[in-house]
Amino acid sequence: MSQVSPDNIDLNAVLASIKVRVPLLVVLSVTAGAVTFLGLGLVAPRYQSEAELVVSARGLVDPFQSPRRDGGGAESFSVRMDKEAVNTHVRALRSPELGAEIAAKLKLAERPEFNPALGPVDSLGRILLLAGIGAPRAGESEQDRVLNRFFERLEIYSPKESRAIAIRFTATDADLAADVPNALAEAYRRSLAEQSIVETDEVQQALGPKIDKLKLEVGEADAAVERFRGEADIFKGGQQSTGLNEQQLAELTAELSRAQATKSEVQSRFTAAREMMKSGSGDAIPEVQRSPLMQAVVQQRVRLERQISELSVSLLPGHPRMQQLNADLVGLKKQIAGEVAKVVDSLDKEAKAAALRVEAVQKDVASVKTRVVDTGPDEVKLRQLQTEAQSKRQELERLQAQFEANRAKADSRSVPIEARIVSRARAASVPDFPRKGPFAGLAAFATLLLGLAITITRALLAGSRNITAPRVGQSAATRSAGRTEPVLAPVHAAVRPDVELGDEQTSVANEPLPIAEVDVARVGTIGSLARRLSSRCDGGGYRTLIAGETDMMGIGSHAIELAKAVAEIGQSVILIDWAPEGDGIAHALTMPQGPGIFELLSGGANFEQVVRRVPGSDAQIIGSGAFDGDMAAVLDPDRLSLVLDALDEAYDQVIVAGRYESSRAFFEAIEGRVDCGVLVADPGRIGSVLRDPPGSYLGFEVAEIDLVRYDRQVAAAGQRIMRTGRSAAAVSG
Repeated sequence: MSQVSPDNIDLNAVLASIKVRVPLLVVLSVTAGAVTFLGLGLVAPRYQSEAELVVSARGLVDPFQSPRRDGGGAESFSVRMDKEAVNTHVRALRSPELGAEIAAKLKLAERPEFNPALGPVDSLGRILLLAGIGAPRAGESEQDRVLNRFFERLEIYSPKESRAIAIRFTATDADLAADVPNALAEAYRRSLAEQSIVETDEVQQALGPKIDKLKLEVGEADAAVERFRGEADIFKGGQQSTGLNEQQLAELTAELSRAQATKSEVQSRFTAAREMMKSGSGDAIPEVQRSPLMQAVVQQRVRLERQISELSVSLLPGHPRMQQLNADLVGLKKQIAGEVAKVVDSLDKEAKAAALRVEAVQKDVASVKTRVVDTGPDEVKLRQLQTEAQSKRQELERLQAQFEANRAKADSRSVPIEARIVSRARAASVPDFPRKGPFAGLAAFATLLLGLAITITRALLAGSRNITAPRVGQSAATRSAGRTEPVLAPVHAAVRPDVELGDEQTSVANEPLPIAEVDVARVGTIGSLARRLSSRCDGGGYRTLIAGETDMMGIGSHAIELAKAVAEIGQSVILIDWAPEGDGIAHALTMPQGPGIFELLSGGANFEQVVRRVPGSDAQIIGSGAFDGDMAAVLDPDRLSLVLDALDEAYDQVIVAGRYESSRAFFEAIEGRVDCGVLVADPGRIGSVLRDPPGSYLGFEVAEIDLVRYDRQVAAAGQRIMRTGRSAAAVSG
């Protein structure tokens, strides 16, 4: 089947076809507009009106508070309703009860518009009735007929980003179209008010008996609590209204703590005084020092000791005066020792008394604890009775508060949910339907557009029959779209031989056309070369052919480094190992044997079988595979172009690497369709320059190809070259 391309469309033929059809299309459009205008004239005009109301909830600041003492109701506030609550009122406005009430009030059953049994409304209805359409259904009651057509003309909705409710009605009578929304809004507002009042009265009637019953139950529960308290001898007192046992236990516990503290303090004083008495420093005991008698005795001892010291200078120990003084000093010391012993003995008695007090208080605490444990079950039962009485009292208080709040609401006639009509419907002076002029113009315009579309389609289909289908068997090389065709010619043809004057015309006629000279860029690192290729790639499928300057130069390691460097830049890259002579890049990478580019070209393998990943990189590689010696089949231009075109679609960069002669044969087979030609050379070597002069590559003069000379680094003495995916560096050996 042939396909129509935009380049093959004959616009003149399409415009001519439209020009021929324009008069007919105009006539058809005018006819369609006129028929639409006349048809709408058979329809009775319909008028539309709309009313709006807002439903809000009102509540008390405290719903259970008492009315004001001045006789007014409790303070109330408006609560903004959410969208779900508004939608609930929208559904309630469409209730059949309200619809029946409005229909009866406005006598809609007497109007043919709502009661088809009375006859058609307009000429179109009469025509449809003659055709058997629009007659009342058999067995349908009059109320059902009226309500069905009433709700068909009624539209109730809540406008977007608003909590108002709109009531819209459509009728052939403009006054009726305004009366229905107003009557429906008023009826719904009245029903909400009456419903709240009725509910309040019903609640009051239901709460009265419950409150009276609860009052009796609360009195009985309180009496049961006090009666059981007396029977169980469980009394309470104090500000906290706690039990007597608990109060006594708390007091005894505090008394026990004080007695134990006193005992510890007295015992420590006694122990310290006894130790000081044994060490001979009893007069340093605090109780001894506080005694006035001991203070006087100590002063006398000090005075005697001073006299003895003064007289010992002039009198001998046997002197009567010295003997008298020493005897007095011994007596004073005995008196001091006796007083110290009395103090220590009094401290001992005080410590024993404190211990006896602690034991007595402990016995009292144990007695009270036993009494508390014995009265535990009675306490539990008492608490149960108290809880039951408290629960009934709270329920009574809640019902009384609710009763008072409802009474205040009933007295003030406040409505918890009220509807306010914010906009009343008015009778429209212009019918909403049908709008004869706009509808007739729209029908005419639509007819014109449809006619133009049919005319253009027929013209295009007629023109496509004259388009010749593309030639089958076209080579794959000629189908590579978007690639600039390079100029390719042997180098020797560019050299003009010396011609004699008589053969000038023949020599000039046999010469090829001159080819513009192409500059050759020189790079010294793989990183620079990778960045150059990446910068020139503008959409994928950038082809690069890399070869050595001589057939003996191996370029496998350089090609691998270049592929890794391009992959590190972030572009997808595929490396093709073009090595018919064997010993290619895959062998240098020690990759396992498998099918490669030659099996792919011969049809013995597919892309999934030949594409592999370069170890340690995101770059991918197609190995050389096994070459069977049939160079003509391998260098078939159509097959090569087909494979390269497929790789162009899948990768950003396509790099083909091979030795000089094999790369030259590949380059000639694809007719020079590469974007960049890279020649790997040694610095300072001029052999390649002589072999490939400026503007030539692999022995061919070329144009429209980026030519690059990569001067690889040569290891100096005592150095070795370490190459990475980005650059090469000399490292001391």
